[in-house]
Amino acid sequence: MTAALLRSIARLRPAAGLGLLVLALTTLACSTPPAAPVADKAGADKVGANGFPRTITDGAGRSLRLPAKPVRIVSQALSSDEMLFPMVAPERLVGLSALSRDPKYSNVLAEATRHPAPSVDSPEDIVRLRPDLIFVTTYSRAEMVEVLEASGAPVYRLANFDDLDGVTTNLRRIGAAVGEEAAAERIVAEMQRRLAAVAARRAGRPPMRVLSFSGGFTAGRGTTFDDIVRRAGGINEAAAHGIEKFPRLSEEQVLAWNPDVLVAGALPGEAETVRRRLLNGPGTGQTTAGRRNQIVVLQTRHVLAVSQHVVDAVEQLAESLDAFQAAR
Repeated sequence: MTAALLRSIARLRPAAGLGLLVLALTTLACSTPPAAPVADKAGADKVGANGFPRTITDGAGRSLRLPAKPVRIVSQALSSDEMLFPMVAPERLVGLSALSRDPKYSNVLAEATRHPAPSVDSPEDIVRLRPDLIFVTTYSRAEMVEVLEASGAPVYRLANFDDLDGVTTNLRRIGAAVGEEAAAERIVAEMQRRLAAVAARRAGRPPMRVLSFSGGFTAGRGTTFDDIVRRAGGINEAAAHGIEKFPRLSEEQVLAWNPDVLVAGALPGEAETVRRRLLNGPGTGQTTAGRRNQIVVLQTRHVLAVSQHVVDAVEQLAESLDAFQAAR
């Protein structure tokens, strides 16, 4: 009866379907016969050799009770896809985000492409997989998260997407959630090793003034890009002018600030087009960056990453700054 009900709901328009699915899952949960009494209540809560059951706190500050080590994990976000692939055995991932197989944005394209788990596009897709742990984000649609929580499966919300410290925090918290703390620490240690190498190489060099300018937008304080620039040994020009988050910026303002380096993201096959656009822009082309051809085009999947793969953007930017200063 449950499968038939889910199929009927899936054919309805989204709003009605979500509401009925919540009602159906709640009703099913309430009508489930009670479990047989546990002879030894204290023994039922005893922590095993693998550290479960355990209670964890997710990125939104909510407590989650995990009765056993998760073996049917669904990742609804690209960030958790990228963190989980090097952390857990492949068979424990039973659902992946649609973006995991998108070459424009995914840093785990090869792993996701050969993985048998389906891409999950809706809460119905996720519930059908019978997960014992679901990863979403604090910006996931509220109505979708409501449905998932009504299913009874633990729902972990990822947060902290504004800097690289947030990435390491998420890695460690995900490691605790899936019972793979040692694997998470290895990923964090490799991040820190690579970042330390960049810092050592850039130490003592005068910082260059760097501005993100892509599609008429920039990135100021409170963004991963701001941290990328600082860790690459530069100064984020937008942040230095008090800009926060991702506001629009005119070509005239770019010229007035006159950055040493312009940075933009590009999708596969579009890097040269993006570079020419900046070199020939009415404002960008007249800046120091434009006149000296100090343009850095980063892969979009690196500059937008909120996983360990963001270090790729730090290294690429630092290498470009090294080359620009060496050429002077």
